[in-house]
Formats: sequence, C-alpha cells, structure tokens
Amino acid sequence: MLRMLVLLLLLANAGFWAWRQGWLEPLHGVIGARPEGEREPERLALQVSPELVRLQPARGASAPARPASAASAAEPAASAASEPAAPPALACLEAGPFDAAGLTAAQAVLQVLLPADAARVRRLATGSWWVAMGPYVEAAPLRQKREELRKLDFSPATARLAADGAPYLVLQRHDSREAAEAALKALAERGVRSGRIVDGGVAAPRALRVAQADADQQVLLAALPEDKLGGRRFEPCPPDAP
Repeated sequence: MLRMLVLLLLLANAGFWAWRQGWLEPLHGVIGARPEGEREPERLALQVSPELVRLQPARGASAPARPASAASAAEPAASAASEPAAPPALACLEAGPFDAAGLTAAQAVLQVLLPADAARVRRLATGSWWVAMGPYVEAAPLRQKREELRKLDFSPATARLAADGAPYLVLQRHDSREAAEAALKALAERGVRSGRIVDGGVAAPRALRVAQADADQQVLLAALPEDKLGGRRFEPCPPDAP
C-alpha cells in the first residue's frame, strides 16, 4: 500500500512537472488550466459585453492631473485675475465757445464738480498773445520806436486792442502766453529791452477744456444740462486743437 502511494505521488509530480513545462498543451482545454495563466485571445473571447466596461478611479485616489495645455491656459487667467484692475481710460473733453460772461458762468459750474486745476481755458483765436511795445498815445514816440526797431532788423506791425485804443507795435504773435514769454526772453537777448506781453484776444471766444477727464468726470460732464453751460455741451476735443 505504501509503495502504491509513493508511486502515485511520483506520477503526480511527473505530471505536474510536464504540465508546467507545457508538454501537455494539447490537453489544456480538457484540463481547463494553463501553467502561465489565461492568454489572449481566449481571455478576450470569454468577456461579456466588453464595450460596457469603464475604468473607475480607486476610492480615495487623487484626481488625475490636468493636461499640460489646460494647465498652461489656466495660468494666464489666474494671473490676470490676481492683477489689479487697469485704471479707467482718460479722455479730452471741451465745451465752447464762450464769451466773457458765459465763460465765467461755466467755470463756476465746473468748480463744484471738478478739482480746481482740472479745466483750463483755451482761446479760440490764434496768434492772440502779442510780444509788443506800447501803447503809444502820441505819434512821435511811435515813429521813433519803429525806426529803432528797424535798425535791429525788426518790422513791427501796428495793432490796437480796440477801435479807439492807442496803437501797439507788435513784434510777434503767439497762440499761448508761455510761447510769448519765451519769445520775449529771446528778444531781450537781441537788445529789445522794453517789450511786453499783451493779451491781444481779450474779446476772443474761449473754450473750457478738461484734458484728462477720468471715467467719473466723463459721466459728470456728459450729464451737465446745456442751460448750465450757456447752451453748450462737453464733447471730444478737436484733434488739431492745441
């Protein structure tokens, strides 16, 4: 009996060893097992409705990493959200023309709405700041000064502030007082010592300009009734105006 048991064990070991070596491959379908496990395509053939299989992340697993393109696209949006909002755009607005009385009334309205230095006056007549000499009430001093200026290679023109006013000898005309003052300084270096700045456009129409109106100021100026500005409204500044 013991010999039979030992013989069976030897046969079983020999069979197992032959199965592991693959010598019994023709009998694998009968045995129902392979030494190296299931192999394709038999394993695929045994699947039931493989198109319904969906891989699910393990519970507690971290979310999959975003694609590099999505991450790179999200970075500019995040950085843009963290940046402070851009300041509102500035605009140049102007109302006019005004006469002397209308200008005074419009300035009083703007003093309530805007900072003191927000609006400036722009005269609409060109060349209304004079570098001049005079006025000369008598004709003799006028002729004498004209001759002196001609010797210095100047050809002054005669101009009056009013029809019945005394004449001036005008050497230059400028559109701004700053330009006229610079010209007067240059003339003094050439020997013209008694020149002065004359506002030759005292009766010229003026405009009120807000050169850098922010968003709030633009709203306030647009909402001003016309009767507060003598029938005028604030509009974009002319592109060719100084």
